[in-house]
Order: sequence, then structure tokens, then C-alpha cells
Amino acid sequence: METDYIVGVDAGGTRTRLRFATPQGRTLSDHRRPAGEWTALDAGGKAAQLAAGLRAVTGRPPLAVAVGAHGCDSDEECGALREAVAERTGVAVTVVNDAFLLEAAVPGEGPAAGLVVGTGSIAVGRRPDGTSLYAGGWGWLLGDPGSAWGTVREAVRLLTRADDRAGRPDDPLLPLLLAHSGGAALRDVVDAMQRLPAHEWAGWAPTVFDAADAGSPAARAALAHGADALVTLVEELRGRGAALSRVIGGGTVLASRPRLARRLAAGLRARLDLPLTVYPGEPVAGAVRLARELAAAG
Repeated sequence: METDYIVGVDAGGTRTRLRFATPQGRTLSDHRRPAGEWTALDAGGKAAQLAAGLRAVTGRPPLAVAVGAHGCDSDEECGALREAVAERTGVAVTVVNDAFLLEAAVPGEGPAAGLVVGTGSIAVGRRPDGTSLYAGGWGWLLGDPGSAWGTVREAVRLLTRADDRAGRPDDPLLPLLLAHSGGAALRDVVDAMQRLPAHEWAGWAPTVFDAADAGSPAARAALAHGADALVTLVEELRGRGAALSRVIGGGTVLASRPRLARRLAAGLRARLDLPLTVYPGEPVAGAVRLARELAAAG
């Protein structure tokens, strides 16, 4: 690369996006690659992976790098990764949790909560002194409401309750999930979820959301449960001292499912008097903005 440049990185749990841009923010090139074992790596391993991604594009160092990192769920973890990346690259680096990229991508008046709803879900905000706060992001087994695997998990749980009450539930979602699992009964669906990697059955989420649009009681209840639980995550941030005047939502699920977004927006307004903006673009744009600010600060 012959010109000065900055790099924004969105290092998610599924894939990593690197955007090379001019110091003024004009995109030069985009690069995507699977995240691989990102979530299992320590700070040094993650830094090595990011540095290798930069070297694969150009040997000339950037002016600044900004990273939104899945799994950096405290200021201490983000600081450790920042130091490791800076040591590997020799350039100015800032690291935040990837949910903070949403606020950077949608500048506006007042502090915002970032709410990512994709394969998983997490809410982030900041206290007035700048320290960061996190709610959710506990993964498929215990948390991540409204997300792909959270919605599938809740819909199947509701089907099992209906089965316990009245036998095989008369819900149009069930045959669709049976087709996904290759089973003949609801217990086969549950067995498949226990057997398969979580990201595979999380891929059933579009079927659940489509079934909600078509009137499935279990799917609609699962969607409502997820939206209400996401509002609670933001409420918990505020209760712990987050300064909030708006919520910026993003992620593949929230950006593509208007029913979920409408329910979430209504809940945020009714319970917290906060407006929701759904950002449909790629959060890596927020990382570029942070890199621009870092480069300008010199």
C-alpha cells in the first residue's frame, strides 16, 4: 500500500473484518476472514492473528489501528489486547468491545448504549467517567436473549412446555424444526441441539423468525421474550450508572428482523424513554472512525 492509511477491525466471534482507509476515512479495501479460534485465544494469540491479517495485505505499517473485539468484556481485557497488538505492530492502537463500534458508527447527540444482536447478544454503555459497562454476552447456554441461538433455544423451550401440557404441540414451527433436525418428534429436535455445535442450530433462527411472521405461537412468544430481555439488559446498564440518551442496535439478527426491532423499540421507549436506532451497516465503519480519531490525536 503506497499511501498513508488507517485500519478499522471488527473482530467478531464468527468472522473478522478489516477495513483499510485513508486518514480521512475513505475506504481503500475491505478484507474478511473466518474468526477461527478467536474466542479461545489469549491476548497474545489474538494480537498475533490481527498482526498477521495486516501483514497479509501490506508490509507498510498503518498510522493507527482501532479494534472492536468480541470477547473483550472489561476495560482490563481490552487494555491487555491493546498492549499486545501495539507490541506486535508498533503503531497506535485502541481496543473496545465490538458493541461499542455501533455508537462510533452512528454519531449523534448524547451517550448511547450499543446493543449487538446477532449470533449472540450483548449490551454496552459507559459511566460519565468513561469506564465501560457490559450486560449480557453470556453465550448460548445461559444468555444472549434475542440472538440467533437465544431465539431458537427459547422457541424450543416453549414447544417442550406445550408438549408437557398437552402432548405434541399444534404449532406450525414444529414441523419446520423437525425438517432442520431430521427428526420425527420434538425430542429429536432437542437431541440434535445437544449433539450439534451451537452455531449450527443457531442457523435455524431465520425459520423461527419467519414462523413468527406467519403466526406461530411459540415463535412469537420467543421473539417477544427476547426483545423484552434485551430491554432489561439496557435497563441494567442504566441501573449500574451508565449515562444513556439513546440506544444504537445492530447485528445480523436485529438489522434483518423488523418485528424484533419494533418490539425492542417499543419496549425501550415505554420502560426507559430511550429511542432506538438500528444501524444496518457494518460496524467496522465505527472502527474506522475510532482509528481516524486516534491518528488525528497523533
